[in-house]
Amino acid sequence: MRQELSLVPTLTRREFFRIGMTSFAGFHLLPMVTPLPAKAAEKVTPRGSAEFCIFLFLAGGPSQLDTFDVKEGRWTPPDFDIRTVTSDIKMPFGLFPRLSQRINHLLLARSVEAWESIHERGQYYVQVGHAFSGARVNEIPSVGSIVAYEFQSRRKETDFLPPFVAMNVSASTLVSCGMLPSTYAPLPLTVSADGDLAFVVADQERDTFNRRWEFLQRMDRAMRTGSSSMERGIQDYNNYYLGAYEMMKRPEIGKILRVPAEEHKRYGASSLGDGCIVARNLVAADSGTHFITVAQGGWDLHSNIYKKDEKINHYTLCRELDDAYSNLLDDLSTMKDKKGRTLLDKTLIVCMGEFGRTPGDLTPNKGRDHHRYASTTVFSGGGIKGGRVLGATDEKGAKVIKPGWNRERSIYTEDIVASIYSALGIDWTKRITNTPSGRAFDYIEFTSATDFINPGEVSELFV
Repeated sequence: MRQELSLVPTLTRREFFRIGMTSFAGFHLLPMVTPLPAKAAEKVTPRGSAEFCIFLFLAGGPSQLDTFDVKEGRWTPPDFDIRTVTSDIKMPFGLFPRLSQRINHLLLARSVEAWESIHERGQYYVQVGHAFSGARVNEIPSVGSIVAYEFQSRRKETDFLPPFVAMNVSASTLVSCGMLPSTYAPLPLTVSADGDLAFVVADQERDTFNRRWEFLQRMDRAMRTGSSSMERGIQDYNNYYLGAYEMMKRPEIGKILRVPAEEHKRYGASSLGDGCIVARNLVAADSGTHFITVAQGGWDLHSNIYKKDEKINHYTLCRELDDAYSNLLDDLSTMKDKKGRTLLDKTLIVCMGEFGRTPGDLTPNKGRDHHRYASTTVFSGGGIKGGRVLGATDEKGAKVIKPGWNRERSIYTEDIVASIYSALGIDWTKRITNTPSGRAFDYIEFTSATDFINPGEVSELFV
């Protein structure tokens, strides 16, 4: 008999109400009379090489020169075991033994820069592809919500999973659907042993669950069918519940969300690994989810970065990432759909933090501080040609010296987001005009946080 852990993804009451109310409040910044139209600003041809995107978010910002843009210096611990794995790629084999052996699946974009060097603003930027604006923070949707919005027309009658799932993302930083209807809000799941409300309804509780749901429908029917200035908002909020209910009532949801003990161990016995297992299951189910965020926190190592007896250190984080990411690649590359296409071919995986870390020698606290001028983003699957490096930094990993792509400048978040949209068949030049603020929302803005950058798809990723 297969053993299953208690590590079931959970959706707490607080998380559920927070996401739902955020959508509700954002919607009511100003009344919106008609559906939100998205129109293309120019002619581009989205690549459409993927159907799913898994976004591995390394929250806190990993050190580029100690991970995927490894630099050797007097600061480098000997047990990093830096090896040449291809003619032009060196990897810290001691940190990433599994990923080093799967380099054929990885593209290392080493010419990435960030606009922000503060966690909250940087993490917001990564999730939306736009600079933070206090005036529009409740209006701008996350990238996952845009993907959900675009994929609505592609949903099959049999789809029952939410289009956007976010796992282990801090409740204080998770960006929701903004001005879009709450149908496109992320479903936040916590994959851990201490969740306080199991999302999967136990078989013995289904009758009680169904009775309570029917009672709720009778009790608040008047609010959902009455006429008032709040009618659409209430209906929108109700739709958020309906989406969750449609998922919870399906018996197969337990198989998709549960983490068997042997897989928990194989993926590294971590919350990141468990999130990757669930992400793999969501892709394999092919039942409506197309954008999945899995966060791994702890990368903000300002002190004792190499100290192994610290609870969280560079070694433990790299081990977790190595186990989770490599097994995700293995499983997706061997699992096939009905047409014989591997799930990795259909799934774009993007792995990044919000910025890099200070280069060269460690700080007096034996750590690395925030550094926005250089970082590495790792791409896999979904039409990506692996076994390659894009761009380069100087000998200390301090600044980009070789962009490695057609714009002849560093790669920014806007370019990464445009590439995600393109891979998923979404025109990144689209804009929504009737917004609550009256200011048009561009999927990708030409004006970045500080400059005009002419963003676009990084086509060299796919060559």
